[in-house]
Amino acid sequence: MNVRRSAIGMVTFAVLLAAALTPVFAGGESEPTEKVIRIGVMGGQTGPAASSVVPMFEELENVFSYINEVEGGIDGIQLEWRVVDNKGTPEGCVTAYKEFESGYRPLFYVIVEDYYYLAVKEQAEEEKVAMFTMSALDPRCYLPPSVFFSITLPVSDGFAGFVQWALEDWDGPGKPKIGVLYWDYPSGQQYQMALPWVMKQGVEVEAVQFPIALMDLKPQLLKLQEAEVDYIWMMGLTQNAAVAIRDARSLGIAGKIPFIFSEYVEPKPLLELVGPGAAGFYSYRAESPYTDDTEAAELYTEIWKWAAGEEGRWADNRLMITLKAVVTAAVKKAVSEAGWENLDRAAFFDAVSNLGPVDTWGNMKDFAFRPDKRVGVSAIKIARYTEEGRFSVGDWTELPATFEGKAK
Repeated sequence: MNVRRSAIGMVTFAVLLAAALTPVFAGGESEPTEKVIRIGVMGGQTGPAASSVVPMFEELENVFSYINEVEGGIDGIQLEWRVVDNKGTPEGCVTAYKEFESGYRPLFYVIVEDYYYLAVKEQAEEEKVAMFTMSALDPRCYLPPSVFFSITLPVSDGFAGFVQWALEDWDGPGKPKIGVLYWDYPSGQQYQMALPWVMKQGVEVEAVQFPIALMDLKPQLLKLQEAEVDYIWMMGLTQNAAVAIRDARSLGIAGKIPFIFSEYVEPKPLLELVGPGAAGFYSYRAESPYTDDTEAAELYTEIWKWAAGEEGRWADNRLMITLKAVVTAAVKKAVSEAGWENLDRAAFFDAVSNLGPVDTWGNMKDFAFRPDKRVGVSAIKIARYTEEGRFSVGDWTELPATFEGKAK
């Protein structure tokens, strides 16, 4: 058992118990007895994506606890959070949201699957409660500008950015042919939003679907091999990537066809699953690998070591570093403009909406929220796995804005 996380859990329980007994700040509902900001966290701790959501929430707890215990809060303001399992279903999301709104009423939310929350979109907009999302899958959540703010990049933009990189990397005749592996949920088809832009580049795409829980990808990989694709792009979770690596190696595809994973594949857990087997594969994220020696990577390593007692210096710095930057900047802006005594959901939402470029310690090439922009990531880093870790293969790759319909 991890002693640090057990201690954090006890601290969190104590904070929540105190919250039940003592009035604290909750979206401007009452006079504060101490400076505490409530955060609602929702995601599928059970359900199809639980294997990815649970570690994400553990890291979120690490970051929030680090802010409180090491940094003394944000300008002295402590964070308090509560996690509710939405079971990875639209119905579960509605239930979780109602549970929060009936009593806890956080200043803002951190959620995972954006499209599951379309049923509560109007209510959230009326409340002007900011919803930070760990996915950018359904443009209806963001357009027209709404209360949803994505911390990660849209799948369609990431796919288009990868195609742009492949065009630059390609040294064969004509244009490369791209093989696509995508999961069988409706969200798996979001890469298709980039297809008009991709076709304008003269690139042909061969797409194959796979069940998200499938443990044998050889039939799908054989289809792409028979289609004579020049690159393979996969929209999958970390566990899907581990299966793909095993099966690509068994079929002799590894090393012959460049194979790249989308942003949902997390480098550190993947390396823990497959070890040196990942060597030669690629992935991209809107973050730099630790080997880029960025300030964000140093901070990520420090938080991970503080919380889990692990060095992890070869690991990617993850999107929680960006969330930390955005939340910190928004809280400071909202308090400075509205004053603590007037800080409510609307004031915090306005602060996020009007943030300029956010200092993410070199983690992003460009990241900003504006009233006309709800997806703040502008570039990705392509990196290659070796037996020692993961290393950038070039500078930032700019993202065509396919998700927002602005790419030409």
